Amino acid sequence: MDNSRKVAWYTIVRYLSDVIKGELLNVGVILNTPDDGVVKYKFISENNSKLKSILTSKIEKDTYKFGLNYMEFLMKSIDENDTFFAVNAHSSSFIAQVNNQELPKGFIFTENRFAKSSNIDDLFDTLLKEYVGTKFLKEETGVNSMQVKRKATKLINQRTALSQIIQPNVKLRIVENIPRNYTIDFGYVESNKLSMIHSAPDKLNTSYEWLDRMSFISNNYDYSEKISILYNSEAESNKDETMIQMLQFLNNKDERIEIFDIFSQKGEMDFNNELFRIENQAGNIENIKEFVS
Repeated sequence: MDNSRKVAWYTIVRYLSDVIKGELLNVGVILNTPDDGVVKYKFISENNSKLKSILTSKIEKDTYKFGLNYMEFLMKSIDENDTFFAVNAHSSSFIAQVNNQELPKGFIFTENRFAKSSNIDDLFDTLLKEYVGTKFLKEETGVNSMQVKRKATKLINQRTALSQIIQPNVKLRIVENIPRNYTIDFGYVESNKLSMIHSAPDKLNTSYEWLDRMSFISNNYDYSEKISILYNSEAESNKDETMIQMLQFLNNKDERIEIFDIFSQKGEMDFNNELFRIENQAGNIENIKEFVS
């Protein structure tokens, strides 16, 4: 039974607004499982009532917001394997490596903490409730740890056979002569090509960089039969239909792309039908090895 439990490392992210006052508040959690390189993170926004006592002026609120945006950019870039940040999500020292980056003013990590769990999602949720607080989490509209990806993982895991067909966190070198890898959420082999399943971001401030990445992959990676993109039409990233416009732009340029709103009843049903098709037509997970970097 113990063999099914994954090793996880986590840190509580704290914020210090005023050094003189010295009031530290827990504002988020970062969790990493080195075995599969998964990174989960969530921070509360500047408008959360938990911060009301320390963000008493517009300048203080803007300072926190600026730092929060950078923290989300940093974690998102690391999650997508951006080589600009020299960190390794498969290392037990990952969180220490992140802490060695130039963090925004006021954001402080606790010591690296160890845990083991057979359900990493439940562990992450428990840590958030314990250290940030259930009351304050309810004020947040989005989940920074890739809400779409988490639901996709749940839907895929419901089909036991797919564990031998679909591989999570596939690292690809899109252009052979450029030493930069990109991490795709899920991959599988069909018709001797690597097909992809990838999730769109929940947050608007990371959407434009994500669009640039997906455009680059779409324009330069020819070894893919199909690219399925999953999204949440109710997420912040689709405010004023921004995300759906991005997805339509990608879809119009590349006929391999198919989009699924897996948080709608129809979208979830369509994606489940696609998983059924993959289960019956795709090859064994071992075939992915020749495509990964």
